[in-house]
Amino acid sequence: HYSAELIYKDLTARDRFIKKEDLEKLWHNKAKTQSYVDAAFRKLFFRISPEEKLEYNGIQLINSKVIASYLSQLLRNDLQHVPFELIAMEQEVEEILTLETADGIKIKTGGIIDRIDSKDGILRIVDYKTGGSPQTPVNIEQLFTPAEDRPNYIFQTFLYAAIMSRKQKLKVAPALLYIHRAASEAYSPVIEMGEPRKPKIPVEDFSLYEDEFRERLLSLLEEIYNPQEPFTQTPHTAKCQYCNFKGICGK
Repeated sequence: HYSAELIYKDLTARDRFIKKEDLEKLWHNKAKTQSYVDAAFRKLFFRISPEEKLEYNGIQLINSKVIASYLSQLLRNDLQHVPFELIAMEQEVEEILTLETADGIKIKTGGIIDRIDSKDGILRIVDYKTGGSPQTPVNIEQLFTPAEDRPNYIFQTFLYAAIMSRKQKLKVAPALLYIHRAASEAYSPVIEMGEPRKPKIPVEDFSLYEDEFRERLLSLLEEIYNPQEPFTQTPHTAKCQYCNFKGICGK
């Protein structure tokens, strides 16, 4: 993420518009792309100054090359979207929700959006993913239905879209960019919804889904904070693998 942030900070040093010729020049310059990865490793991993010599061990070198490959795929995918205006990178957003409870509990929701860009009157909320596969939920309800294959990534991106829809007037389009799949020219980060074996609908205007998403989100939060609802263990044991509380849960 930080490597991509460095790239786009340089590309937008003069103005916020990303142009085809600038992206193409960088995409063909593999050494330059690698330099952004090296800069990120220096700051975040080794915590050394930009002037100090970088010495990778074998695993670190492999990881740096993989990240450089991901950046190249990101640039290639963005070439299909140019020109566009870069609004923000690693943007923290939040919104206070008031629950319909006896004491009117207030909940702060939000997170960090990897990238926000704009084109043709549409604000795109982009979340980068380096693993997993794109999912196609049937409807908004599926995002809130407990299941092993619940589309968690889409839920997160829709939450960001809901927040940004209240902060500005452009149409909002949430997107999930699976970087390891972005090398294909046919790949698109646009989130789609629809029934299996039927035409899918791209989510290009989140306002069509926002009311139902917010209604279900508030309902879920009110259920969580309802003292009359039993606090039970999940029946989906796969979720326990990375749970921070599995040591005291006893499941």
